[in-house]
Amino acid sequence: MNKIKYRIAKPSDAKEIAALHWHVKDRYSNGIFLSLGQRFLTEVYKILLNDAWEVVICAVNEDDKIIGFSSTSLNIKHQFVEMKKHRFRLGFYALRGVICHPSLAKGLWERYKSLDNNSKTSFVHTEGVRGEYWCWIKGDKSLKAIEMSNLKNNILYELGVRELFFEVDKSNTMVYKYQLKANNAQPIEEINLPDGRIRVLMKKIIIKK
Repeated sequence: MNKIKYRIAKPSDAKEIAALHWHVKDRYSNGIFLSLGQRFLTEVYKILLNDAWEVVICAVNEDDKIIGFSSTSLNIKHQFVEMKKHRFRLGFYALRGVICHPSLAKGLWERYKSLDNNSKTSFVHTEGVRGEYWCWIKGDKSLKAIEMSNLKNNILYELGVRELFFEVDKSNTMVYKYQLKANNAQPIEEINLPDGRIRVLMKKIIIKK
C-alpha cells in the first residue's frame, strides 16, 4: 500500500468514514454504535464532521479512497450538546438496530442520559480534549496507522493541546497493550459498562514528534 496521503476530513466524507468504522466489527464486535448499524454511524459522522471543534485526519490511497482515520474532539462538552440537538434524528436511525436487538434499548437510553451535565453515569471522558476513534483498513499491517495518529497529535500540539483523554476497553487487548507500552498512556480509572466490559479511562501527554 504505497503513496498514502493525509488530509483533514470534511463533511462529505461521512459515509466513507462510517463504512470504515463499520468494518471494525470484523475484528472487534463490541460497542453499541456498531450494534446500531452502518446507517446510524453515517448520521453520527455527519454530525461530528460538521462540528467546528472536531479534528479528524484521514489517510487516502492512490485512488483517493479513505483507508484510515483518527478523530478528536477539542471540546467534548460541546459535542454532547450537539448530539442532544440531533437526538430525534439519531433516534430514528437507531430504531432499526433496537428493533433487531431489543436488548440494546436500555444501554442506548443510559448513553443518552449520560450526556447530561448532572449525570452520575459516564461511559467516556466528559471534559477536556477527548481522543475518539482510530481506524485503519483491515489487512494492512504497515505502521501508517501510527504515523497518521502521530500527525493528528502534532496538529493538536500546534493548537495548544498538551493532554489528550481517551478510553480503551480491556477486551481490546492489542490496542490496550499498545497504549500502555508504546504510546505511554496513563490509566486514570476503570469503569464497568452495562454489558460487562471493563473500560479504562486513559490520559496521554502530547509532545511534538
